[in-house]
Amino acid sequence: MAVLGITIVFGVLVFLVEYNKVGGLVADRAQRSVAFFNAQTQHLLDQPGLLNAAEFQAALESNSRQARGHEIGRFVSVEITDAGTLRLAELHDPEYAFADEVEAFMQSPSRRIPRQDEDYYENVDIGGAEHVYVVVPMKDSAGETAAYARGVFALSDAAFAQINNRIVTVVGITVALIVATSLLLYPIIARLLKQVSLLSTRLLDANLEMIEVLGSAIAKRDSDTDVHNYRVSIYSVRLAEAIGLDRHCIRSLIKGAFLHDVGKIGISDNILMKPGRLSEQEFEIMKQHVQHGLDIVERSEWLADAATIVGYHHTKFDGSGYDVKWVGEEIPLNARIFAIADVFDALTSERPYKSAFAFDKAMEILDEGSATHFDSALLDAFAGIAESLYRDYANRDDDKPRHDLAEIIDEYFKNEVELVAEIR
Repeated sequence: MAVLGITIVFGVLVFLVEYNKVGGLVADRAQRSVAFFNAQTQHLLDQPGLLNAAEFQAALESNSRQARGHEIGRFVSVEITDAGTLRLAELHDPEYAFADEVEAFMQSPSRRIPRQDEDYYENVDIGGAEHVYVVVPMKDSAGETAAYARGVFALSDAAFAQINNRIVTVVGITVALIVATSLLLYPIIARLLKQVSLLSTRLLDANLEMIEVLGSAIAKRDSDTDVHNYRVSIYSVRLAEAIGLDRHCIRSLIKGAFLHDVGKIGISDNILMKPGRLSEQEFEIMKQHVQHGLDIVERSEWLADAATIVGYHHTKFDGSGYDVKWVGEEIPLNARIFAIADVFDALTSERPYKSAFAFDKAMEILDEGSATHFDSALLDAFAGIAESLYRDYANRDDDKPRHDLAEIIDEYFKNEVELVAEIR
């Protein structure tokens, strides 16, 4: 596709350059002819007052009889006008096949003389044939523009065929060079892209491994298992899929869900592992894990989008909770999704201080938090998938959550890299 695009662009550019050369060639010939006619009528251009139209007409007719034909074509209509566009003289070829069309073209108001002291030419289509419209200023002895010569030049059939052949040849050579160069470079580019894709995959594996190691380390420090991170990540992704969240947001959701409590690395053991209820002062210290988490993930460009969960997963829908007092949809969507998944897993999992709740009881508690703790619309969507998630993952501490999350990561991260490589 890239080669095709480059070929089209350069083919068009070459065509336009070669096509415009025709106008330049005609303009050059017209300039020489006008320079000769200018010299013949210099005394008329120097006369004060109105220019003598009759003398200009006679001079034009005399010049026309002396002029020789040219292999590229001829002028089929010529007019001499003063600086104010008053017509002084004119010659038209009534035998020319498109004489009427040429005359209509010359009389068209849109073909007025450009207000400049430089030559002007334009490739035009008249009667379906290529012509060149030319305007050349005529100077008096003081070098001032005193009149204009303008006309329509008709290309000969031979010249037209020669020009077309040249354009086709030059465009063909250009296209051939582009295609040949592309074919020579393609194996090199393909090999480099394959290496880049391989390195990208390895880098992605390293980043994902870093998330897993970091998240698991914190989870094991906080409890005796890290499977909580796997379960809440799966719950969050399935809810995101249920509401049609785009792939980019789901990738951010996975990072944030797995690292939601990464800031607890900054909380001391006597608070983090305290078996009983935290004091008010200890709870204030525990709250700081949110800011610690933000400080950690925001240092990494790849992890920065996890901040939407790391920084807001304790913010409730009604504005209560901590650390930021945002309300409703001010809270990032990923954080609102994760809040439901996190509490659902906490309710349906056994902890040292509680037994796992049954599914109906867990959903009842979630419903009690609708519009206060949770986004009601998201909670309704979660209710449609919650029972199957409960059956598959609730309170499980085996390898299934790990295996299933690995498949989800492959789908949303690794497959993305492979797809880009295929497109390239």
